[in-house]
Amino acid sequence: MRTARSEDKAAIASFTESTFEWGDYVVDAFDRWHADPNGVLLVAADPDDTAIAIGRGTMLSPTELWLQGARVHPDWRRRGIASALDRDMEEWARQRGGLVARLAIEDWNTPARAQVENLGMRQIGEWWTAWRNAGDDRPVVGGNGGRRRPPQDRLVAAPSAEAAPAFMAWSAGPLGRAARALFAIGWTWRRLTLDDLAKAARGRAFWMSPAGWALAAVDDGDLEIGWLETGPDEVVELLRAVLDLAAELSAERITLKMPAVEWAQPALERAGYSTGGIVLYAKEL
Repeated sequence: MRTARSEDKAAIASFTESTFEWGDYVVDAFDRWHADPNGVLLVAADPDDTAIAIGRGTMLSPTELWLQGARVHPDWRRRGIASALDRDMEEWARQRGGLVARLAIEDWNTPARAQVENLGMRQIGEWWTAWRNAGDDRPVVGGNGGRRRPPQDRLVAAPSAEAAPAFMAWSAGPLGRAARALFAIGWTWRRLTLDDLAKAARGRAFWMSPAGWALAAVDDGDLEIGWLETGPDEVVELLRAVLDLAAELSAERITLKMPAVEWAQPALERAGYSTGGIVLYAKEL
């Protein structure tokens, strides 16, 4: 194993272009990962020093390692290369004070889930990833049978003083318990802190309404939501308020991550979201 070099990108592109039906995100993320001072980007190479596998780890906090982007050339699979990459990234994190490693896999990806379980990872939670167009206001099957009426109680920017009550409510509630105290940042997860909410409030990314609270910010046209606090009786109203917020912020699309409590998917579908399942894994270092 060695640290990735810029010239490895072409070789990695050649064996990852068909990872999924739509391609792969690894090559698009390569330059950003390579330049990240908080992460490590490793490759395995053949005897000619051509990259035949890649893995990325990054410290999301002083103690939390996030693993992603593990790919092995089809001709080199089942030789323990992915396991070796994982061990090296975990050792890299231990040397920097890492105490836990985590990763996420789509629930349908049985081979990848079996592989990480063989590496000692244990399942710590299930989440929904949900998405919908922000401007689509058509009736939804299972919804209210007609055009959505804008809620009277919209999401408004929350002050820093709201951080403590929101954090306490979430920590003691069903979403916080199901989340194992984690929240999503894009496609990574780490522990939420009170300071995260206060900092988001200062950056106008922490929102509140009588139906609950949410962390939401626009990135490249997407309103991204990686944390919310609400209940089964209020969740639909909060999701409708999110749609209004997306319009106010001129977002084209909404993407949302939510722990898979029993009332989450029905509410998301009623609000017009498509959903997919994500499984989180963790391992003590």
